Amino acid sequence: MSEFDFGARRGSDFRHRGFWTLFEERHPQERERLARRGPWFWQRGLPDFALVLSMYVAPAQNHVGVFFGRNEKFGATQSWSRLEPFRPAIEARLKLGPEQSSPGLGINSMWRVNCYAEDNWPAMADWLVTECSRIERAVANVLGQG
Repeated sequence: MSEFDFGARRGSDFRHRGFWTLFEERHPQERERLARRGPWFWQRGLPDFALVLSMYVAPAQNHVGVFFGRNEKFGATQSWSRLEPFRPAIEARLKLGPEQSSPGLGINSMWRVNCYAEDNWPAMADWLVTECSRIERAVANVLGQG
């Protein structure tokens, strides 16, 4: 069995509420920047750019990740098309390998990890915040506000 072969586990088997509670306990500063949350994701608002970064857990796919999401109340619409002209410069700053990005998600980053192993949760929460901050800094630098 490979380290990512978890049999017939489903995303609904994952304790989402428990993970996001731990996330918030480890990173209380994220509460101030919360744009929206749901069972699978936490959105950090970037009001200077009318964008949101979505930090998510995809347990059935064995990864966590960060991408630019949509949030009409926050003004974060058409994010991908607005960022597309800047995509090469942003991605050059991020220096992600092909295994760290998912085609079709715009500018994004992901980490393959066993989400069901609760001893991985602290590292997952820390990685999400660190990677979200890296992407935010890259966008701010490229768009001239960093």
